[in-house]
Amino acid sequence: MFTAAAVMVLAGLLGGVPAFAAGEGAPPVPGAAAREAAAPQGDPYALPPVVVTADKRETDVQKTPMSITVLTSQDIEDGNIHSIDDVLRRIPGLQVGRLLGGASVMTFRGMPSATGTNVNPLIIYIDGVPADTMINLDANLMDIERVEVLRGAQSVIYGKNTLGGIINIITRKPDNTFTGKAFTRAESSGSYVAGASVGGPIRDDELYFSLSAMHDYSRGFMDNRHSDDKDDGRKERVKGQLRATPAPGTDFALHFDYTQSRKDMSPYSLGAPYSKTSEAGPSDFEDSDTFNTALTGKVEFAPLTFETVTTVRFERQDYAFDMNNVMPGFFMSDGGRKVDRSEVTQEFRLRSPDDKEGVAWLAGLYGGYTDLNMKNIDLKYQQIGPLRPYLNQPYREFAQDLAPFGQLEIPLGDEFTLTTGLRWHYTQKRASISYEPNADLQAMTGATPMHTRESDAWDELLPRVNLRWQPTDEHMLYGGVSRSFIPGGYNYAATKNVKLTYAEETAWNYELGAKTSWFGNRLVVNPVLYYIELEDLQVMSWDPAAGVYLADNAGKATSYGAELDITWRILPNLDAEFSAGYTHAKYDEYSKVDATGTAVYDDKWIPNTPRLSGMAALQYRHESGFFARGELHYSDRLYWDDANTYSRNDVLTVDMRIGYEMDAFDVYLYGRNLFNERYQQLFSSPMKLGFNGQPQTFGLEVVYRF
Repeated sequence: MFTAAAVMVLAGLLGGVPAFAAGEGAPPVPGAAAREAAAPQGDPYALPPVVVTADKRETDVQKTPMSITVLTSQDIEDGNIHSIDDVLRRIPGLQVGRLLGGASVMTFRGMPSATGTNVNPLIIYIDGVPADTMINLDANLMDIERVEVLRGAQSVIYGKNTLGGIINIITRKPDNTFTGKAFTRAESSGSYVAGASVGGPIRDDELYFSLSAMHDYSRGFMDNRHSDDKDDGRKERVKGQLRATPAPGTDFALHFDYTQSRKDMSPYSLGAPYSKTSEAGPSDFEDSDTFNTALTGKVEFAPLTFETVTTVRFERQDYAFDMNNVMPGFFMSDGGRKVDRSEVTQEFRLRSPDDKEGVAWLAGLYGGYTDLNMKNIDLKYQQIGPLRPYLNQPYREFAQDLAPFGQLEIPLGDEFTLTTGLRWHYTQKRASISYEPNADLQAMTGATPMHTRESDAWDELLPRVNLRWQPTDEHMLYGGVSRSFIPGGYNYAATKNVKLTYAEETAWNYELGAKTSWFGNRLVVNPVLYYIELEDLQVMSWDPAAGVYLADNAGKATSYGAELDITWRILPNLDAEFSAGYTHAKYDEYSKVDATGTAVYDDKWIPNTPRLSGMAALQYRHESGFFARGELHYSDRLYWDDANTYSRNDVLTVDMRIGYEMDAFDVYLYGRNLFNERYQQLFSSPMKLGFNGQPQTFGLEVVYRF
């Protein structure tokens, strides 16, 4: 829990400093144009307003009836946020871990990743490009305007898979002002980063550009038992935008974003206790490539606004690992996977203008096409005499999506607003599933090849109703109900003796919250309660008879909890932040039958779900240029498996960042996990693999703006 001692530690780290002011509302640093523009022109004690586009229109976050975490560009810089993982650790009720191959596993508000469908409960949108897959949970955070985390189901506006919410990453729009930035970081581990971004006009008032690039070398922290290798990694990022405003009321943009990632091995060890000794083999590797592009357009007419978003996403995953070190009793030598995935989407929207009084409306049509090609799921066994057994399980899936949707916001008098929306989402999947043991493996085990083609479709009506009561500009109470779903699918690592399909997952989501500001917007307090009924929860479980992970449906589960977000401007230069969540998530009905018998998990805690979690921060920015920020991050005890046999104790980490900000240069010193808390961010109970969290790290960052 957030202990008094921990709070005293954070206060001590900022000892002697009057306090901190977060982001855009801080007094300006002389000569720093960006911070001068962000500084409030009125009451220095008032927190600045924040505009979001949660419902595909611009609204004040405090007047938007949903739970939202917003990080502005200044928040991202002040919070030392360099990766999507840094964003995720600020969301209460969220637990994230990385598996072999770099795939992510996530649980939010008690809703786990649907690993069979490769979908997380929080879906990332990068300038309109949906990244609704576990394969490459990554995002380029250079030149960002803001990140919006919409907590709670968003199915009417954003469609399938958004059971827990979305993370909307919005790149800064280039304009008539030329801007540039160069930065570099070096860390105590030997890691370093260098990057730059530029943007501005090509033709004033009509055509603009932005371009950014970065090289990121990460020095690993694991000691390898079998070689001198470490879990080193390298990332190359390039990002750009071409924007045109050829006439008043028009705005078109072409976005592109490419990331190449190369990693020597996963930071895993054997057993639940924390260990810095890795079992990875010398030939282990994790490679991935991701390319996103989006063409967006907006045309404002007098009675309505037309918007279009066309997106294309390509991603590749290629990894291998030495299974003899991981699973010695299975006589396996190597394993791995090669995956290519491409997705094309198109969305058209018509809506009422942002400044329209009275009824606000939105209507749209969404279509998508996905090609998932798992070229190899390799398992190589140890040579036994003349036999060289080998298994491959290639899988190919084509998915098509179609969804019309609409939403109305209807004023009911001066204080009440009713929001109602509906989406019909249709998904069709065609799959080719193969099980290909070579002749030696067939001779050893009696396994026989299998190849089958499957086709099925799922559709769901997804309603939403929300009632908002706004008695004053400073206080709002809202409540709502919505339905969400994840389509069903196929077990891509199937054999003849296992179930090929699993059903769709659905949920009813109930939420009651408040948005309040006090003392002239000096203090913002936003509580929320939620209750979620999950049907046919998609889970991944180990089948010991088949020796593979298989997707299945847990009959029913219930999750309920509370979240609280507080921002307090204590002094004009000093801000405090607090965000915490409580989650109670258990299976109501879930039993699994395999060759070893029947396992019943009724009333068991859903794995990877901390009951208490959150963060607290203090930040100070002085007119002279001095800056300091400290953060606490906490996660309660959680279970790793359905049977609640394996668990992790609570984890508390402390981060710190201090610096001096000048006209064009900024210099910062920072530390992560200052007291070197040793913990595992994920544990795989069948293979007894533990994946470690980041150890103590210190760094230096230099920023130059022009």
